[in-house]
Amino acid sequence: MSPTEPSTQPAAMIRYACAYAALAAGMEYARDKKVNLSFALVDAAGHLVAAARMDGAPFMTIEVARGKAFACVASGGQSGSVLAQRYRDNPMVWGNAASLGYGAPLLPATGGVPIFIQGQLAGAIGASGAPSEVDEAAVLHAIESIGASASNTPRAELSETPRN
Repeated sequence: MSPTEPSTQPAAMIRYACAYAALAAGMEYARDKKVNLSFALVDAAGHLVAAARMDGAPFMTIEVARGKAFACVASGGQSGSVLAQRYRDNPMVWGNAASLGYGAPLLPATGGVPIFIQGQLAGAIGASGAPSEVDEAAVLHAIESIGASASNTPRAELSETPRN
C-alpha cells in the first residue's frame, strides 16, 4: 500500500451488554468490601456507555467516576495512577485540565483504568466512593471479569512473557 492510500484500522468496541456485565462485577466487588461506589464506563472516544451508582454512594461520585474514566481515554489509555503522578509532578498544567472534557470532567486520579481488548484501547472505567486504591481494585476486577485487560499487551502475550 502506498503512503497516500487511505487505510483503516479496526477499532475495539465495548457493547452495552459487556459494559453492564463489567459494572455488575465491580458492584459485586464493592459489596464484598462493604463500600458503596459509583462506576462509569466510557468508550475510546470518551462517550458514556454505562454508569451505575450503588445505593448509599454520594451523588457526586458518579461524576467523579466518569471524570476518571474520561481522563484515561483522553490521554490515550494511561491509567489514573499514572495521571495522578503527572498531576503531582506538574500541577500547573493538570490543575487546569479538569475543564477540558467535553461534557465530562477530566480527572487524573487513581480509580480510573483503561480497557484494552486484544491490545487495542476500547474505553475506560472509573469508580469513586471509597479510598482510591479500593476504587481501582473494583475497576480492575470489573475489567478482568469481561476478559479484557488494563494493559495494551494482549492477554495471550502477557502469559507468554518470561519471568525473571
